[in-house]
This record gives sequence, structure tokens and C-alpha cells, in this order.
Amino acid sequence: MLHFDIIIRFWINMTLNINYEQLINDSLKIAIKELLKDVSKKGLPGKHHFFISFISKFPGVEIAEWMIKDYPNDMTIVIQNWFEDLQVDDQYFSIVLNFKNKPEKMKIPFASIISFSDPSVNFSLQFENSIQQNLEPLTDSKENNKTSKSSNDDFNTEEKNNV
Repeated sequence: MLHFDIIIRFWINMTLNINYEQLINDSLKIAIKELLKDVSKKGLPGKHHFFISFISKFPGVEIAEWMIKDYPNDMTIVIQNWFEDLQVDDQYFSIVLNFKNKPEKMKIPFASIISFSDPSVNFSLQFENSIQQNLEPLTDSKENNKTSKSSNDDFNTEEKNNV
């Protein structure tokens, strides 16, 4: 399914220069969006589960204040056993996940995503080259210099919380 905004971006890029990396990244994020739409309607099939990492202070991210303190730079969520109210829009998705035995609603713009994986089928996407671009709106933030917790801690903690 080709979206109008991709066609416009492609046309603009063709008139200036071709930014293949950005075109591919945009297409992959559209694929994530379509996948989440399908999961919101049908649920997760089989043993599929997703790790989604995003920039926690990216404009439009809506998470609890304690999450911003615990994950000042980036955060990884796990969509697996328990989740509710997964809604997918053109620019973001929202979901309710269990953290510390309490449901927490989150709103995550697709532009804030820095990685997506489904370990059940050994599938992973990294948007490493777009991280710098995604962080540009945050360069004025003093708190952006704080060190985030290790990725392994994030994965283990989030996986336990979503059981």
C-alpha cells in the first residue's frame, strides 16, 4: 500500500537529490504501522511479540512522568502477553501496558521509534542512522545528556512487567 506522503517525499527528493535511506526508513515505519494495525484488530498470532524502542522525550511522546525520569533518553516496551487498547493512527500508536502491576497508557509517534524487533522469528529493524535526525528537536534539552539504563536491563524489566 503506497501512501500519498511517501509519493510527495519521493518527488521532493527526486527534484533535489535521492535520499534512499530516508525513503527506506519511512517505508519500514509504515510497515510497522500496518503491522500494529493488524495486531490491534486480530491480536498477536502464535508466539509473536515485539520490542519497540523509542526516544522518550521526542515531541508527541506521552508517557508517565516516572517513566521519563527512569528512561530519560530512550525506552523499550514489550508487546506480548498483556496489552490493551492498542490504537494506531497515521503518526503514532497508543497502548496500555502493565508497569509495576499498574496499567499505563502510552502514546508513541512512529518518528520516535529507533528499533523494532520480533524475537520469536529473529526479526529486527534498527533506525540507527535516523537517531541523530530524530534527536535534533531535543538538542536544547539539558536532561538529554543523562545516561539511560542499559538495554538489557530495559528488556528484562519490561518483559517481566508485561507478563
